[in-house]
Amino acid sequence: MKRTLFVWLVSLFVMLVSNQIVAQDVALQEDALVVDSLLVQQDTAEVKLSTQDYLNMLSVPDALTGAVINVYQDYAIFSAIVKKNGTEAQEVKGFRIQIFSSNKGTSARERAFEIKEILVSKHPNLADEIYISYTSPFWKVRVGNCETNAKAQELRQWIIAEYPEFTTETYIVPSMILVY
Repeated sequence: MKRTLFVWLVSLFVMLVSNQIVAQDVALQEDALVVDSLLVQQDTAEVKLSTQDYLNMLSVPDALTGAVINVYQDYAIFSAIVKKNGTEAQEVKGFRIQIFSSNKGTSARERAFEIKEILVSKHPNLADEIYISYTSPFWKVRVGNCETNAKAQELRQWIIAEYPEFTTETYIVPSMILVY
């Protein structure tokens, strides 16, 4: 069963990257997006869903078991998909919200990834905008792609309201951000 699911997911990912999947009979049922069938075609399609739409469908709990598929994709994979779809991201000067910074070795690294999990578990839509970086000797967690300081301030206030445990380390930092 696990092997079949793994093979299916790998096949789905390969088709997503090559942009060859077309969803048919898409319906909204009890607040969950249900896809009755997937049809693989070369280049012609009446309805094409974006890669993000497919990933969002995977994150909807299964109606029978409640199981959820979490897809963690590296930025390099995301960039390749975006480039393939013709909507390449641009790096521009902007702002992010830093919510963690530590130089305590391995424990800092572990804590950075724990914080990302905490953020994503409550708000899965944040997954694409959480950045973990290591600049010797600091591990940092930053959130967002804000073009203006005002937008960054709004995001900072929202993060403080949603995650009060990060209040003491939450501040706005200038950063190169991704704009699509």
